[in-house]
Amino acid sequence: MIRWAAPQYLYLLLAVPALAVLLTAGEALQRRRMRRLADAELIPRLTGSRSPRLALLKWALLLAGLSFLVLALARPRWGEKLQVHKGRGIDIVVALDASRSMLASDVKPSRLEAAKAAISQLLDRLSANQVAIAAFAGECYVMCPLTPDVEAAKLFLDIIDPGNIPKPGTNIQRAIEVSSTLFNPKENASKALVLITDGDNLEGDPLAAARAAAGQGIRIYAVGVGTPEGSTVPEGGGGYTKDRDDKIVISRLAERMMLVMAKAADGRYFRSQTVNLDQLAAELERLKKKDIGGGEFVEYEERYQYFLALAFLLAFAGVLVSDRRGSWFDTVRLPRALERLSRRRLPLLFVLASLCAGPSALAGIGADMRAGNSLTDKGRYDEALAKYQEALVREPDNVKIHYNIARALYKAGKYPEAISEYQLCLLTKDAKLQARSMYNIGNCQFRQQRLDDAIAAYTAALLLDPRDVQAKQNLEFCYKEKDKQGQSDSTQQNQQQQKPQPPGRDQQPQARPQPQPGGISKDQADRILQALQNKEKENLKKQQQRTPRQESPGRDW
Repeated sequence: MIRWAAPQYLYLLLAVPALAVLLTAGEALQRRRMRRLADAELIPRLTGSRSPRLALLKWALLLAGLSFLVLALARPRWGEKLQVHKGRGIDIVVALDASRSMLASDVKPSRLEAAKAAISQLLDRLSANQVAIAAFAGECYVMCPLTPDVEAAKLFLDIIDPGNIPKPGTNIQRAIEVSSTLFNPKENASKALVLITDGDNLEGDPLAAARAAAGQGIRIYAVGVGTPEGSTVPEGGGGYTKDRDDKIVISRLAERMMLVMAKAADGRYFRSQTVNLDQLAAELERLKKKDIGGGEFVEYEERYQYFLALAFLLAFAGVLVSDRRGSWFDTVRLPRALERLSRRRLPLLFVLASLCAGPSALAGIGADMRAGNSLTDKGRYDEALAKYQEALVREPDNVKIHYNIARALYKAGKYPEAISEYQLCLLTKDAKLQARSMYNIGNCQFRQQRLDDAIAAYTAALLLDPRDVQAKQNLEFCYKEKDKQGQSDSTQQNQQQQKPQPPGRDQQPQARPQPQPGGISKDQADRILQALQNKEKENLKKQQQRTPRQESPGRDW
């Protein structure tokens, strides 16, 4: 039985009959033109040296070569061989969400089945590493411990089902904690946790668990399965899951929580609908490798070489075969044949190679970003946000996209939403981008008349980038505005409250400190920065936790 390592390329075989139809139509069009140019009696004399059968053979060889080239790209494999694995790699634990919300069908055929297929393809690319499988819902269960036998680990995917998990619900914190126990605690590197879920967390604190895992040297790569629009959650009886208010539950992809969680553990976040498995595998391959003990496993041998050799032989034969009567091969020297190949055939090969490689995601992201920036400058904020969202679909953890979204929201006057997006930009390691984001958070807070928060944000921006003149000017302006408000409040209080001092007590009015613009001390700035960071973490935590940590009855999807 033939197994295909890259079956997606087999769709290119549909281009072969399409090319055959085009060639047939071209021959018919050419004969029609000949009838218009000359009499029917002269056509056989003018084209007598050309053989239709040899021409048909020539094109058949070229199309056959193209077909075998596509088959070679799909990497056929057959024939088992016993491999002894000894080498260097990393430890990878794949934790799959098996809660009932994964049965939603916004990703066909369902989130769970799509996730299983993605994991199976991913494991094929991780044969040089040790992998483990875990499944979780309200509790996490180890299906397969770390093993170099990838094929054996894939067998456990078939039995992962919500009906086989005793405790319903979704507890991502527990999934991270149990998965972390599968790694060697004595090692501080070469450990990765691939968490595949819809992010519809019902209990626990995933962010705290992610930080604890990062402290153990574990990087978390979160893969979101689902759509932001969401879908209903089916039940066994044919209906849909309802909440305690008898309303149908809509399970949506919770990207923000997974993005923050992955960044907290020095990993990345991917969307299942747009994730390139090669890109995820490449991210894992960048991790520091370690020596992995030997193990035996069965591997299928690659056979694409035979198909590739046949493809080139048929292609060269198609180029060299003559379509003239009495001559099987063109009476030309090899350099001219190669020149003909380069002029006529190589463009077709380049087109096929570009189709195989797929459209450049980075180019698409750049185009959407440029279009969004242009629309933002023109004041068409809704259209700009739509463009940024298209870019965000391709790369949801790109903080620069979130920065541009926040910029458009700020100009549209949606300050709370802009702050939420700027907070995600603080997760980057780029100090300049952190400083710009903190500066813009201060601008949003000033627009909301939150002077204390704005002062703290501008101070933090200056600590990140002491040369930011605008942040310093805004900080001074906020101090002046706060002084004006303080003087106004003091005047009103003196007018409304004129009371005599109690006897025996010399109560002097407490002098309010007058901060000098830009003259705060380093210790005071550090305290302000720490307080601001703690506040931002609390805001993120509130947005991530939809329910209390205690288990809530009635929420078991």
